[in-house]
Amino acid sequence: MDSARSQILWFLPLLGAIGVLLNSYRKKRAHGLPYPPGPGFLHAVKGLATVDSSAPWLLFVEWRKRYGPLVYLDVAQPMLIIHSEIIARELLEKRASKYSSRPESPTFELYGWGFTTALLPYNDKWRQHRRFYQRGFRPDVAIQWRPFQLQKARTLLLNLLNSPEDHVEHFATFTASTIMAITYGYTTAPHDDPLLNIVNRAIAIFVKSTAILNVIIFSTFTFLESLPTWLPGLGFYREASVSRGLSRKMLDAPFDFVKKSMGDGTAQVSLVSEFLAQNDEGTGPLASEETIKEVAASGLSAGIETTSSHVMVFLMAIAMHPSVQEQAQAEIDSVIGTGRLPDFDDRPSLPYIEAVLRETLRWQQASPFGAPHTTTEDDVYDGVFIPKSMLTTPLSWSTYGTAIAHDESKYPDPHTFNPSRFLTPEGKLNDDDMHVDFGFGRRICPGRHVAEASLWAAIVSILAAFNVRKAKDEKGNDIEITPAMTPGQVVRPVPFPCRIIPRSAEKENLVRMDD
Repeated sequence: MDSARSQILWFLPLLGAIGVLLNSYRKKRAHGLPYPPGPGFLHAVKGLATVDSSAPWLLFVEWRKRYGPLVYLDVAQPMLIIHSEIIARELLEKRASKYSSRPESPTFELYGWGFTTALLPYNDKWRQHRRFYQRGFRPDVAIQWRPFQLQKARTLLLNLLNSPEDHVEHFATFTASTIMAITYGYTTAPHDDPLLNIVNRAIAIFVKSTAILNVIIFSTFTFLESLPTWLPGLGFYREASVSRGLSRKMLDAPFDFVKKSMGDGTAQVSLVSEFLAQNDEGTGPLASEETIKEVAASGLSAGIETTSSHVMVFLMAIAMHPSVQEQAQAEIDSVIGTGRLPDFDDRPSLPYIEAVLRETLRWQQASPFGAPHTTTEDDVYDGVFIPKSMLTTPLSWSTYGTAIAHDESKYPDPHTFNPSRFLTPEGKLNDDDMHVDFGFGRRICPGRHVAEASLWAAIVSILAAFNVRKAKDEKGNDIEITPAMTPGQVVRPVPFPCRIIPRSAEKENLVRMDD
């Protein structure tokens, strides 16, 4: 077994004894109330150690079938897996004061990512980061970034027109260039951009090495981090020093670009330039340059992987469901005609496009696991005891329709891509905005409005300009697409062939004219 989880198997007898003692101790603290149902200690440890690392949520789905929507893992650090949106909102939103922290994992620091806002405990540093995001990303302020987003969407169309076979690369470029422009006022090179290469390498190592199960296990069994890296399964720690160096460069290099640009008068409007100007003028939250670097790099790293994944999911969905594509294009044509490309002023008049966006977020999520929360106080819910320092993680997606976004009681036939589930019988949007994809409570993604706007710009632009069809084999038959996602904490569709074709000569001319 090539995972660090295999190390746990070496210690099962010892861990079993420890588990019995811990369980006995915890029962004395529970004031007579039971814990939520879940697997026993040894069963949980063995399951975590042997689960398929490419789809770890399958284990949790099986436990959900057996134990219900709250599953308690009785290991060295208790963990609660939430399979219900109702329960997630009750605990993570209505009781946010108890459930808004993050587990303090040495793994994050080891890889040089302890600065990241999403991973910070609920403390003063996190609150300071959050104040910066409120100034740059709240809905009324996020509007200022729309010109960047629309410009990058137009460039995406031109790239798809010129080389549709490279659509995966084009989507990654669209996402990264948009975020770099908003955050740093930086224009990325079409290929092999030096700053973007640093960012992509840093993110790739971190995502690979700090998948959710690794974080859970190394937060729980901290002694594993003291073992030699030459032991089977611990080799990924050797990349930690490389990751630390790259994360430091990711913090410094784009920030230094902004500072230099401001000094010579060439800086574009960006989050970092505005934060620095507010610092100098005393009009914003005062902070060190290191804090501004951390806030900027956190937003950059959080958005690159997820938004690119969402655009790929959208492309896969419309290639598989031509009727959805046709209905969306009919709405665009009826609202704006065929003589121009859509912009953000059209968004309120395009409810079906909005429904396509929401269904894209629901159908195949970029992060099947929500980021773990941790409790800061003991709590009681529905007659069960939830202790302080418990990891709580909402499971948002599963292949069996039992997790939040695939809950069959709320989303009938959940594996079908059906945007109409977000519309009323009158064709208006319903109240389900699918913000569960961005987290819960005080830890909800602060950049969600910007991320949604970028995704909307890509979706509406592609639908307006192109037809997306299944690829053909040598006999002219459609090559069927089977939805499949890559493994990891942040997932994306496994590459699939498709055809991206201009809807008409007029549309092709619009794409070229808009360049």
